[in-house]
Amino acid sequence: MILFKKVEQLNELFMRNKDMSMLLNEKDRRTLDSLINEISEADMNSNLLKTILGLQENKYSIEIIWQLHRKQIIDFAEFITCYKWDLDHIVKTLLCMSESEEKQCQEMLTDLLGSLLILLSGEPNHIFDQHIQIIQQFLAQSSLIIIRNHNGWVYLKNLKCSSFLTKSTIQKIFKIMLKNMLIADVNFHLNIAYEQYRLYKTPDSVYNMLKMFLDEIDEDVIYTLIQNVLTHHAEKANWKLILSLISTFVKTKSHLCHMLKLKLEEFFNQTLSKSTTEKSFLMQKAALLIFRQCCLEIGLWSEYSRWYSSYKPNVDNAKIFYSLLTELLPIDLPAALAAHINTQPKLTESCGNIQSDYVKKAQAQLIKINHGEDYMGLFKNYDDCENRHEADIVKVLESFKSTGQVMRVVLEACVFRNKYFIGTFLKTLMNTQLVDDQLRNRFIEKLNSMNKIPKMMYTKWKQEQQIWQNFHVGTLKYLPCPGGGWRPLSPDTVSARREVPPETEIRTDD
Repeated sequence: MILFKKVEQLNELFMRNKDMSMLLNEKDRRTLDSLINEISEADMNSNLLKTILGLQENKYSIEIIWQLHRKQIIDFAEFITCYKWDLDHIVKTLLCMSESEEKQCQEMLTDLLGSLLILLSGEPNHIFDQHIQIIQQFLAQSSLIIIRNHNGWVYLKNLKCSSFLTKSTIQKIFKIMLKNMLIADVNFHLNIAYEQYRLYKTPDSVYNMLKMFLDEIDEDVIYTLIQNVLTHHAEKANWKLILSLISTFVKTKSHLCHMLKLKLEEFFNQTLSKSTTEKSFLMQKAALLIFRQCCLEIGLWSEYSRWYSSYKPNVDNAKIFYSLLTELLPIDLPAALAAHINTQPKLTESCGNIQSDYVKKAQAQLIKINHGEDYMGLFKNYDDCENRHEADIVKVLESFKSTGQVMRVVLEACVFRNKYFIGTFLKTLMNTQLVDDQLRNRFIEKLNSMNKIPKMMYTKWKQEQQIWQNFHVGTLKYLPCPGGGWRPLSPDTVSARREVPPETEIRTDD
């Protein structure tokens, strides 16, 4: 009679928690734990519990499944085999748990998913076809979720620490996940990457995830994976993650970064040996970009310049190489053009014409960029001529606010577009008539500490800063004239300035 009452209570609990993705409240959680223990003591073979489950028509919370699995009453794999669960429903529920930040969800996911992943370490068996299908669907869709939500990989870290999974199984899972993410189309294609690769910064969460992958996956496997992705998916691969993978590799495996550079150079040379089809051109372009990214992460442009000056391809490869560089002229960065112009590799005489022809075109392109640099922003050409440079400043300051560092594109402009950097970028940045901005001021001080601002320019800015500050507090009696010299403030201006709110823009030509 007492057992019957317990079964009735358990059945009522099932009825309250019909949704598979639903978690139990604290009261039901304690009740479930107690009922399972009490019924199990009276039913040593768990036949009664299994009968109750069969009567529920697969309408109960995943947490109930987990509790029975955790207490070793019914294994999760057995649930899938015996109770004819809808596979898509299971995958959807596991994916929802992977995105949850609740500790309970993450613990449940680790246990349930881990019990399925164990099957990967054994011999293939058609009995587990459904289980393997769930794993494949989950990993494929989870890869896309992680790309969208950079914090969605926490469960992978938990799986790595699981005592039930072997190292080889973890490596297999991480390799599958990394491959899925590298080939995902995130609308950051090769052409976009070539124009923006010096602007993209790896998010911290992505860096930590890739570091975990690199700690577990062998270097040769990583290289082979990169090569396969570039061979089959060069144009529409996830170039954000490809660039991040190279950056993370160099930062976390500094003792192996030059080996990676050699392997990527070897792969680049192999692409030059291919036929001159459109597909081979995309592979060459992709291989050059990823090799260049490796060089820049190791030692910035000086590392790339050293490689270029000593590069000695054979005659056929040299011709294709300079044809590739010529095709890339319209989108190549000024720093790359300068590296190609400053020091030339010593090639055979038969390559002299194509090499010199490229150098002339690169020089012309660099002159064109420098000549028209006042019409170019740091990031792109803007149609809105009035606001394009201030828009650059906004982007740079946003990055500085979040990272505390000066963007690489700014430092490169200081070296390779110095006329633009001083005459346009700094002039816009240090305009004292703009709204006083503490972030802007901190950024200017940061640049000055790095010796990127001419001394006279910085001194003038500091003086003007003090002038405008005095104007706001009411101690200033003269203002600088646009053409030079000083003019006294009128009594009306002296009176009015005390009423000007600090955020109001002040103009000298009023």
